[in-house]
Amino acid sequence: MRIAILGTGYVGLVTGVGLANTGKKVICVDKDEEKLNKIKNDISPIYEPGLDELLVANKDRIEVTANTLEAIKVSDVIIIAVGTPFNGDEIDLTFIKQASKEIGKAISEIPDFKVVVVKSTVVPETTEKIVKPIVLEYSGKTEEEVGFAMNPEFLREGNAVEDFLNPDRIVLGVSSKKVELILREMYSGYPDSTILVTNPTTAETIKYTANSLLALTISYSNEIARICEKLSGVDSEQVFEGVLLDKRFSPIENGNRIKPQFSTYLRAGIGFGGSCFPKDVQAFHAFAKKNNVDSRLLGGLLEVNKTQLEHVFNLGLTNHPGNPKKITILGTAFKPNTDDIRESPGIKLAEIALKQNYEVTVHDYIALENTRSHFNDKVTYEADPMEAINDADLVYVTTIWNDYLNYTDDEYFSNMKKGAILIDTRSHFKSRENRPWRIRIGVGSY
Repeated sequence: MRIAILGTGYVGLVTGVGLANTGKKVICVDKDEEKLNKIKNDISPIYEPGLDELLVANKDRIEVTANTLEAIKVSDVIIIAVGTPFNGDEIDLTFIKQASKEIGKAISEIPDFKVVVVKSTVVPETTEKIVKPIVLEYSGKTEEEVGFAMNPEFLREGNAVEDFLNPDRIVLGVSSKKVELILREMYSGYPDSTILVTNPTTAETIKYTANSLLALTISYSNEIARICEKLSGVDSEQVFEGVLLDKRFSPIENGNRIKPQFSTYLRAGIGFGGSCFPKDVQAFHAFAKKNNVDSRLLGGLLEVNKTQLEHVFNLGLTNHPGNPKKITILGTAFKPNTDDIRESPGIKLAEIALKQNYEVTVHDYIALENTRSHFNDKVTYEADPMEAINDADLVYVTTIWNDYLNYTDDEYFSNMKKGAILIDTRSHFKSRENRPWRIRIGVGSY
């Protein structure tokens, strides 16, 4: 089986390398020659743990090209993994439509049955009402001659390779039994994975619903945390610990309590960021409103997420004893093990500080170059976190890099100026004793 993947971003590249790892022949297609040259030389254009190693291990099964038409012609399955940015009102389907046109043109004179798979995150009915009509129009073919599917990704940045190699579920939204069988063959390297077969629109809805639910738990946690901050001696971490002891959340099997992984989303923080949650919830909310659905819950969780940034920023200001002028942000990647700064809370917090004329210094272990491309000379960059904090009045820890825990409290305190406050926006230091110079989100005064 030969698979063409249009787009070599996080989803496209990880999908391509992952499928190649199961023995499939993969053609990665992109217009960006710099990206293609890196992949050709076994270098991932994105930072993702394990990706470089997989590229090297599967180099004989991975081709790269900027020639979309040729890649499509020689492939059995064509996966669309291009970007779908949110433009403020709805997701922008420009790249989806362009890819659909190119696919249609490429297969117009080919008698072989092709399967077109949408892997990009799109609102419900995109596959059926946008992709399929365009492909059929430009190919001159019928639905009996071309198959369509929606195959959502469930990859966490920083864990994308692991998630693809060990999927918790594979959702196949297919247009026919024939398409289902072809995609089952494509995923034959994962015989133990749960496969859910639906129609394309259901598959699209599953993706948005999954991300919205996780985003909801984050916003719910932050709203509860704000309440806890008003209560003397109440720690939101302990509150959620008590809630999650409910056997409906944490069942007891053979005398052992099973802690659900989703509990990591039920903790006080600075809000969600990244390339998925903000865009997907906004798009789902916009889609609901467009269809005259009262989606105030989706709107509410977005509002909580937006205002949480301001809340956390002000928490530092109100706890500082003087008139702070210099602010340090520890962590500009939106999460650890990635260099992605899209919708990063750390970046947004720095932007809030700059707008209020504070001097800003930033540190990150991997995302510093991307941060530099974003801010240019507006902020100061430090490669050493201890250097980054030594002249700051307020220090915000915004990314839970484990390396930040390698420094002792004494090291933090001795490198911070007198009167400086560290705001632990992710409960990263929750196992350590309370310190008057360190504030944790979601904790009431003692």
